[in-house]
Amino acid sequence: MTSISLGRPTLLLLLGRFAGYGLALLNSILVARALGAERLGEYAYAMGLAGLFALLPNLGINPVVTRAVAARPEDEGAVLPTAVKTQAALAILVACAIPLFAALLPVQPVPLAYVALAATQLALGTLGWPYLAVLAGRGAFARVAAVELLSALLGTACLVGALLVAGGVSGVLAAHVVAAGIAALLARLLTPPARRDPRRPVLRLGDLVRQAAPFGATAAVQGLYTRLDVLLLGQLASPRAVGLYSVAYKAPNLLTYVGSTVAGPLFPLMAQTGTTENPVAFQRAVRALGVVGPGVALALSGLATPILGLLYGAEYEAAAPLLVLLAWSAAANWLYAPFAVALQARRCEGWWLASLIAALAANAAGNLWMIPRWGALGAAAATFVSELALVALGAGLLASRLRILPAWRATMGGLVATALGCVALWLGGGGPAGTVMALVAYAVPLFALRIVTAEDGCLVLGWIRQLAPRAART
Repeated sequence: MTSISLGRPTLLLLLGRFAGYGLALLNSILVARALGAERLGEYAYAMGLAGLFALLPNLGINPVVTRAVAARPEDEGAVLPTAVKTQAALAILVACAIPLFAALLPVQPVPLAYVALAATQLALGTLGWPYLAVLAGRGAFARVAAVELLSALLGTACLVGALLVAGGVSGVLAAHVVAAGIAALLARLLTPPARRDPRRPVLRLGDLVRQAAPFGATAAVQGLYTRLDVLLLGQLASPRAVGLYSVAYKAPNLLTYVGSTVAGPLFPLMAQTGTTENPVAFQRAVRALGVVGPGVALALSGLATPILGLLYGAEYEAAAPLLVLLAWSAAANWLYAPFAVALQARRCEGWWLASLIAALAANAAGNLWMIPRWGALGAAAATFVSELALVALGAGLLASRLRILPAWRATMGGLVATALGCVALWLGGGGPAGTVMALVAYAVPLFALRIVTAEDGCLVLGWIRQLAPRAART
């Protein structure tokens, strides 16, 4: 897969997911306005607690399926049946384990029925994962985007119906359950079955678990890492603090999905190339995420208060400082997203797992120390620090294990541009005018040092032109 051919499927996936992210943002606005900060905190706690157990169904099966299909397409029929059965068994286990875990916690800030509904939603949603992994292995990212977009549309429809008919936390969670079941069914229906090669035996469960174990452990640590702050806030702070934090976390969380969307198509490419090869597509993805991430963080930092007030209401403007810190955390996540993909695709998943464990330990310690002192702001600060640590660890591993060294001119130029943008934002006092000043101060060094060039814009326009005839035919 060349860099040119990779750009088009990545753009297709981005376009589909941007629409899905917009619907997810709309859902969060509807839920926040319908529930209020107090009940939103209850909803966010139940979903966050269930999200901790996403580590169990995400046992590492998906990357194993994707890597197997990308490397040897004829193995699809031997891998997929075992993956589907294993995923179903894990879903049942998760649906039972989450409410039990919630009942054992020392504090019960929400009814266990809320947690049970959130657990059911998570379990049903995982049933479609193996099919999406097959599509990714085939390089059918347009079909992946179609499945996700249709699921998002139906999810929004279910949510609106629930708010109109029932409302309340239980109604919203029930809508998520229905939407998750539909999404799993769509993934199955839109994944054309591959012809089974009778000469190739079905992958045994033990072999699947052995191959998936490093990926599963990584997913487990990643799940704990991204959701631990909500759990600790629920245990150490008030539901209102959880509600404000969840609102501030929404946009940065969606941004991290954008980073993973750009980095995701690199997985089959990096798996197919040599252990120390640095494909042009990988270099472009790293540079693009490294340039756009700080720019988006600057924009969110300057417009945090008006954005929260406009979307969620004046009650949530107090979450603006949280949004600033979490926006920069998302920018850091964009920087290391391709590092993680490259390491896992080239069988260095154990090293990346060790990095995640170190970041998780730092995040947990930071939350335990900061939340009692500064509440939700302490949780956001702990997230920001641990994300920066992952950037450093990922870059170090990329250099030491894969011999892929950073582009020093782009790195230093990006740091200088970011510093100038932050200074301009501070001097401008935020707001629309200050944000524009900051973005200009950020962009000028990037163009002056040729970190961003006119050729980059022409390349993206070329991908868009390639998409236009296809869109017209479909």
